[in-house]
Amino acid sequence: MKFIVASQLLYKNLQTVSSIITTNSAMPITENVLFEIEGVKLQLTATDLETTMTTEVELSDAEGGGKVVIPAKIVLETLKSLPDVPVIFTISDEYAIEISADESNYKLMGFDADEFPQKPTMENAASFEIDAKIWGNGIAKTIFATGTVDIRPVMAGVLCEVKPDDITFVATDAHRLVWYKHSGLQFGVEASFIMPKKPLLVLKNIVQSFEGNIRVDFNDSKIAFNLDTVSIVSKLIEGKYPNYDAVIPKGNNNMLKVERLPFLQRMRSISPYANQSTHQVRLKIEPSSMRLTAEDIDVSYRATATVPCTFEYEDGGEEPFEIGFSSKFLQEMLNNMESQEVIFKLSHPKSAGLICPLREDESKEDILMLVMPVMLNE
Repeated sequence: MKFIVASQLLYKNLQTVSSIITTNSAMPITENVLFEIEGVKLQLTATDLETTMTTEVELSDAEGGGKVVIPAKIVLETLKSLPDVPVIFTISDEYAIEISADESNYKLMGFDADEFPQKPTMENAASFEIDAKIWGNGIAKTIFATGTVDIRPVMAGVLCEVKPDDITFVATDAHRLVWYKHSGLQFGVEASFIMPKKPLLVLKNIVQSFEGNIRVDFNDSKIAFNLDTVSIVSKLIEGKYPNYDAVIPKGNNNMLKVERLPFLQRMRSISPYANQSTHQVRLKIEPSSMRLTAEDIDVSYRATATVPCTFEYEDGGEEPFEIGFSSKFLQEMLNNMESQEVIFKLSHPKSAGLICPLREDESKEDILMLVMPVMLNE
């Protein structure tokens, strides 16, 4: 078996599928990539047994077809060092691999493709299509708020709810929650499922440079994403997602309006002075200004900053409103908004705060973020 391929084309695709590879002492062959040649098409497949990713590469030329498992790491290092030149792969029946390129020659051993895990299939699957940018935006706006498996398995993923004319993404780690909805769509299905974080991160990176639709196939246990020459199949997370609507407070009527970027910049400047376990920043809010304070009394660190704002009490009160939040959480949330101004809807220093963008025009996107307060040190 022999084939010729452009070095940087193969490098890009091999790097993409290799992103899901993990160390697996129980099945070490999964630390490699399956190469399958048919005609002048090369299909690359990688898996961690939970997620399987496949991509297709156009070859310059090929002699014979077949498949072999190749160590991805060393091939990536080889390709990375090469200019964009044709690379010749020659593979013997004993899986000996010879790579020739740019007046250099490399030899390594591959493995029997029959030892590689079978690709997952999708039985009784429903499907829908969605613009890749919309999907990628929904994931990017929520995935940072996911929790870990140690807390609660369902919180380690992103909930997706598909309805006839909108799609909703939700993520929470019990300390914060992000709800994102995109309306004005058309789907032929209704569905609700919890997607694991790892394949979503891989997909988020791919769609940044992709124009077109993603086809999403799903059944009770798996989900598949198909776009152009890339396919990702993953197990869904089993279990019941928390009733997120029940934890979103309905009576937060103290309104803080502030410009997002100046607030974010002030938060960044003082956060290194906060306690590095709680990351607490105190917000002392008055009708036209907000004072931010970060301190770590154990090492005598303290920093303050002031930012203009507009604050309106529900009952017309005038006393300063003080509340503490994790500066780490606030920075992540503000970074994942795009509006010039944001609104904080507050109730009590011990109750969750809501953050949403302030938009003057009609938008098909809607986003709401919830963050639990940090107990203030008196």
